Amino acid sequence: MREVWFVPFVNPDGYVANQGLRNKVIRKNRRPTCRSSKNGGVDLNRNFGVHWSSGFDGCNEEHGGKQPFSEPETQALKTICEDNSFKTAMNFHAYGSMLTHPYNWANTDLLPAEDKAVYKEIARVFGFKKFGTAIQTVGYTTTGESDDWMYSARHIISMSPEVGPESGGFWPPRSEIAGINSRNFDRTSYVVLKAGMELMVEGVWSLTCQ
Repeated sequence: MREVWFVPFVNPDGYVANQGLRNKVIRKNRRPTCRSSKNGGVDLNRNFGVHWSSGFDGCNEEHGGKQPFSEPETQALKTICEDNSFKTAMNFHAYGSMLTHPYNWANTDLLPAEDKAVYKEIARVFGFKKFGTAIQTVGYTTTGESDDWMYSARHIISMSPEVGPESGGFWPPRSEIAGINSRNFDRTSYVVLKAGMELMVEGVWSLTCQ
């Protein structure tokens, strides 16, 4: 009853680059945008076409590229979203125990009541202490963000679980991985369930007088 798509790495070049570093600090792709190769690149989660901003230079960790969807990685995600009728999406990030959802560019909560109720239910099941928009969770707004584009352009109930302990940073120790996987398999299974019709059987016992 469900078709599920997995994208293991949105930023494969950044992942490979981090493998060779003791301090795993690279969070952008590897497009040369700065004299420092470590600081160069495009933040792929600032490169989507809703409230995109050119306000961060090529060395800034929030550099959003020359224009929306300038990067092959975000173009690929855009294509699979446009070629399919996805109902829900989970964009896993590291790190911290929280759930963010649209609209991350806004200073106030602009979601319609019915969608807000869906996100509240998901957050309750996930068990995160923090959930909401970027301003409500991390304390600042974000531009050109994937959840905002998926929700606005495709009306996908999209969210970004921030997983892994604060102590592990962007590259949690191997000892933490099994727990992260287990917790988020259950969360993913719930979102998959919510993406379509939910069937249930209910029994009613009644006593009637003759």
